[in-house]
Amino acid sequence: MKRFILTLSVGLFLALGFIATSVQAQQAELPKTCIPANKMDVAWWKARHEANCARIEQGNVDLLLIGDSITHGWDGAGAEIQQFFYGDRNYVNMGFGGDQTQHVLWRLNNAPMDKIHPKAAVLLIGINNLWGEWPNASECVAQGIKAIVDKLQALYPDIKILVLDIFMAQQPGHICRKQAQGTNDLLPGIFKDYKNVEIMDINDLWLSQDGTIPRELMKDLVHPTREGYILWGNRVDPTVAKMLGVEPKVFKAE
Repeated sequence: MKRFILTLSVGLFLALGFIATSVQAQQAELPKTCIPANKMDVAWWKARHEANCARIEQGNVDLLLIGDSITHGWDGAGAEIQQFFYGDRNYVNMGFGGDQTQHVLWRLNNAPMDKIHPKAAVLLIGINNLWGEWPNASECVAQGIKAIVDKLQALYPDIKILVLDIFMAQQPGHICRKQAQGTNDLLPGIFKDYKNVEIMDINDLWLSQDGTIPRELMKDLVHPTREGYILWGNRVDPTVAKMLGVEPKVFKAE
């Protein structure tokens, strides 16, 4: 009996070691954009994540707004417009300043997502992965976006997802634009056979004919101003409203 238990223990130890090695090998094959990572050592990030978790724990969530500081900005410059469009639509703003695709994946893995059954999600992510030039950047970020969509669909098989093209931030010639355009060009092919996933490019809202961005729409050439959020909300709401099964709205600026 002792020999049997010893043999069983050794076998279990080896099996666990094999599994751990296999997981590590699989992660090693993935770009960093697909490997969940957190910023829980950053006080405000931790606090916002915990606040998100507390809201999700309450249930009754129909709409997820997922992304980085640009989505986070609906709570700031876009607060009035966010309330107009989504205040009565049971939404959670899951935008975190500075986040990259891998941080979104971690948050989806480490929030009580089983407590809710959202009908729709709006996803805008990737720009923070692309400020510098690195090998296969556009492809890796596209894979990260795909990983997020796959995660959402695994959690909620019937969820409808609106994937927004990465914004053309800064001005013509900036490396971020080249990288972002490369990622955006890959998205239609990636999601062509996906059910309930729609891709939308709203960059024409910000770009003048010469490709420059008016400061009144993006003061820092990255984050929309109040006027920018009005344009954004009005452009996407027919799609978001349809996904939610409600009437669309139009914010009329004064």
